[in-house]
Amino acid sequence: MKLIINASNIHIGGQLQVAISFISELIHFPEHEYHVFYSVEIEQQISKDRFPSNFSFYSFLAYSGYSDRIMQKWMSFKRLRRMQMLERVIHPDVVFSVFGPVFWRPVAPHVSGFAIPSFVYSDSPYFDVIPAFEKLKRRIMNEVRSRFFMRHIDILVVETEEVRQRLIKQLIINPKRIFQVSNTFSDIYNHPERWSDRVKLPPRVSDEIRLVTIAPNHRFKNFSVINEVINQLRMKRPNLRIKFILTIHRMHLRNLGTANRSYVHFTRKIKVEECPYLYSQCDFMFLPSLLDCFSASYPEAMKMGLPILTSDMSFAKNVCGESAHYFDPLNPGDIAEKIIQLAENPLLCARLIAKGREQLKKFGSANDRAAQYLQIAEMATNKQVSENRGLNPLEAKVSVLT
Repeated sequence: MKLIINASNIHIGGQLQVAISFISELIHFPEHEYHVFYSVEIEQQISKDRFPSNFSFYSFLAYSGYSDRIMQKWMSFKRLRRMQMLERVIHPDVVFSVFGPVFWRPVAPHVSGFAIPSFVYSDSPYFDVIPAFEKLKRRIMNEVRSRFFMRHIDILVVETEEVRQRLIKQLIINPKRIFQVSNTFSDIYNHPERWSDRVKLPPRVSDEIRLVTIAPNHRFKNFSVINEVINQLRMKRPNLRIKFILTIHRMHLRNLGTANRSYVHFTRKIKVEECPYLYSQCDFMFLPSLLDCFSASYPEAMKMGLPILTSDMSFAKNVCGESAHYFDPLNPGDIAEKIIQLAENPLLCARLIAKGREQLKKFGSANDRAAQYLQIAEMATNKQVSENRGLNPLEAKVSVLT
């Protein structure tokens, strides 16, 4: 099977982690031919020299990094034209876009991953706290995305069954054309010799407790709540030494009070290979997100033996089950109380760690995920899929993907 792996549109966060992991795992499936479209961020984190001869790489570096919106649109158009040209030359059996939205309808059958939480979780409290114009913007963007998904993609891959069911209901997608493949931790977590120790935290003060959040600066990640959480902790437990470790720039947390700055350490953006060592320097994983489809931080924390503190939301519970200590993400007082409970209860921490090890078995390995992706890609080459394009072709014409 000849595949185009399209990761040219991936730049940040969990999508970047999945793309790098997937591309790396394809080495273990030498029976296929791979043509990888990659962005500047992926180019910075993979070494093309270690890939065998059945891999070809195509850079899309020139189409990234523009701040001007007009130039962004122009470069998106040029990127699309280049993908179309390359497909004509490569003539693949299937195109696999690691994540959409992708405003491209290849000639070959098109499989795409999905991880747009604002699309499926319209009932999230996130939409109660953002301005009205932002809510309208999201609604319009999701309407545009839905049109492209329905027309330009033939098979959709999601990370949880809840997201799958919601999309089937919202978009009226043919259930036979949407598959669930769980996210998981990258294989690098199994190889400490490959961990980078570039991100070294300052020496730990006596009795200091570190809460790490490895996530980009998206508004729905709810980092702004941290300042008031610190205020609550200082009031409830003035002698408790807490340090929040965030992988963002300090300018991204503008509401952090001067008196609270010593409670937060900023590492800025880090690479996949640097994440395991950062986890190893911390005590808890902390994620106050209001929106997510599946955060890889959950299985990563389980793998690294960290108790999880996270939002009391369905997307988190679907992934973590009993392996997390949940809080109301909009209630700083409740968040502070849950942090105190973990900090003062080592038995609770031990129970969460043990539950995490059990929960981890449900996700499978990065190699398992790559194998499932390839199996779905092979399904997409089926003649009936090729002849009946899109996610919702006429039911009478679709009877294959069982």
